[in-house]
Amino acid sequence: MRTLFILSAFLLSSMSAVAQHHHGDSATLKAEKVSEHSMYHLKAEWITHRNESVTLSQFKGEPVIVVMFYGNCTQVCPILIRDTWRLYNSIDESLRSSVNVLAVSFDRENDSPEVLKKYAEYEQLNIEGWHFVTAKEADIRSLAMMLGVQYVKKSDGEFAHSNLVSVLDTEGKVAVRVEGLNQPMVSAARKVEDMLKHHTMQ
Repeated sequence: MRTLFILSAFLLSSMSAVAQHHHGDSATLKAEKVSEHSMYHLKAEWITHRNESVTLSQFKGEPVIVVMFYGNCTQVCPILIRDTWRLYNSIDESLRSSVNVLAVSFDRENDSPEVLKKYAEYEQLNIEGWHFVTAKEADIRSLAMMLGVQYVKKSDGEFAHSNLVSVLDTEGKVAVRVEGLNQPMVSAARKVEDMLKHHTMQ
């Protein structure tokens, strides 16, 4: 991942501090309560950065890491995406191929599949199992509400939003939430591995 390899630990900490400062009170929204229902009940059609159509229920039987972001965000969202990568990369390599990552943009106006493809390529995350997606505004909002992610477009075109990485279990229910930037991911990764091992034993 480009960001991961380029930035030093010191620089990452500095970026986080700057991002938290700029996105502090005015742009960071605390995550709300999560829905207890399966996300697989959502019938929305999502378009990936590969210009493919997918539904959430297609991922049934495998854990899904979900993060919401927008491509024009230059401070917080790159850290959120990097945090998502850290979680994914902390999962045992032998199990990683059974995990999907859904990076959902809430900037439907600017983040077309073509733009998302360039974003994925820039971040060196145009890899199997990773899906940068967009959908109808109502569907993006519905998913955000179920995840407990808040977001609002500001007058300058930027978004204030929650900084949240979630993991759906094999039935599409939220099993893990990591809120905030640069949080430890090892515990979340172990829970994903437990899900996969338990599912295999069934």
